[in-house]
Amino acid sequence: MQPALEATNISRLYKSSGRGVKSASLTVAPGEVHGLMGPNGSGKSTLLRVLSTAIEPDSGELRICGADALVEKRKVRARMGLMVDRPTHYNDLTGWANAYFFARAYGVTEAKADGVLAELFDYFDLAEYRDDRVKTYSYGMSKKLALIEAMAHGPELLLLDEPSLGLDYTSQLAYQRKIRTLAAEGVAVIVASNQVDEVEALCDRVTFLHGGNIVAEGTPEALISTVQGVRRVAAILRNPVQYAPIEEVSGVQRVVPEGRDLVVHCDERPGMVADVVAGIVRSGGDIVTLSVERPNLEDVFVKLTGEALRRED
Repeated sequence: MQPALEATNISRLYKSSGRGVKSASLTVAPGEVHGLMGPNGSGKSTLLRVLSTAIEPDSGELRICGADALVEKRKVRARMGLMVDRPTHYNDLTGWANAYFFARAYGVTEAKADGVLAELFDYFDLAEYRDDRVKTYSYGMSKKLALIEAMAHGPELLLLDEPSLGLDYTSQLAYQRKIRTLAAEGVAVIVASNQVDEVEALCDRVTFLHGGNIVAEGTPEALISTVQGVRRVAAILRNPVQYAPIEEVSGVQRVVPEGRDLVVHCDERPGMVADVVAGIVRSGGDIVTLSVERPNLEDVFVKLTGEALRRED
């Protein structure tokens, strides 16, 4: 069975910013859900744009479903679905008209489009709003419409950029069920996301991007196993603090800010959590919540790069 996607030594840099993809090679098999993770500016969205043939790489080779994607663009585009992180629609048209336009543009027959779209609108709870203009849609509704547009023509390869961001909990569960169903049917899926729980639960393999380069790749289980023996103490504080007193606690390996959280990676030993809490208090921290968790993909990324996945820009 040939890979659904083969990208070899792909590079694409933007001269004005120096951001983009410096070097990336990956292979995705039919039926595989593959996660791309990395902070803003790491190259995730640029890589997806190259893989979708929206932009050409500066160098490298790309084959999709066995075809040369840099030469046979129209052929490979017909076999893939794409959802960008900030979907755009024809706002004065209805949700149904937008989805119908995309389906027909991908070659779906009129009769088939009606049936497929009716099923997807019902599945994603948009049937009630199918005849409303998209400009009245919430951000989450717009994201669900983008998922429908990406899936309606039955792609063999699905490229999704932050697909669950903005979805409510019920819609996230529905989206994940649909991805598992599509993968079971042989569809290859690439998901660019920093939603750690989602990636760990959904993806067969994960690729970390940092500074435009791939720094690690493997199954979630294999990657997480590299940080075994490390305890993850996550604290939400009412106020920012200096980290020095926490870093001086014996057994603390690193202190990482992750959004509102202060995450402490430390040795797994008796009394460790109490010592960390004491260090936070000495720093002047007012703890709102505290949790002790198993290591996750975020911790793996920090170990590899020294940076958080979801850093504050």
